[in-house]
Amino acid sequence: MGCDGSKVADVIDTNPDVPPEENDFSELVTDTIRSTWPLLSDDIENTGIKVFLRIFYEEPKIRNVFKRFGEMDEIELRRSPIFKEHAYRFMRVVDDLVDSMDQPKTHIQQNLMMLGAKHATFEGFRIEYFEAYSKSLIDVWEYTIGEEFIPEVRESWTEFFDYLVKYMCQGYNVFINETDVTCNGDDHFRFE
Repeated sequence: MGCDGSKVADVIDTNPDVPPEENDFSELVTDTIRSTWPLLSDDIENTGIKVFLRIFYEEPKIRNVFKRFGEMDEIELRRSPIFKEHAYRFMRVVDDLVDSMDQPKTHIQQNLMMLGAKHATFEGFRIEYFEAYSKSLIDVWEYTIGEEFIPEVRESWTEFFDYLVKYMCQGYNVFINETDVTCNGDDHFRFE
């Protein structure tokens, strides 16, 4: 999208330190997520494909953000190496976050804020799309996990996704506010 990745890092680095103890995951949440993650990551690419198909169903406008495969129908998407690679990379991010739940929260928060800031550089991406991702993830998780998707599992993953969305939105907003650039709608920008 013509954005220099270092500009995103520069903007986020100017943000005040995030409190390290805020929103720590309880042992129950961590254990629940880690015990159900293998069911989801067993076929990580296919799970990612299901997530993106669900996202496109929930919020069709998100397709416009993906110039390389946004116009494809479901059959073409399932066959597209570009789409499959994107779905896989997305799920690897979730995998990395699940693995890092025990790391200092400032590290996780910083990474999520960077990811949110990066999304602010995507032409047509709107902050409310993060909620469509979160809802779609829960829907796919419920379908994939099946009868083991009990209320405790739903609540744990919902807390996890709420946490992700919170810090991604913060990063998105910091980028928008610090660069004084509007990235939504028909506006497009490039760092020269």
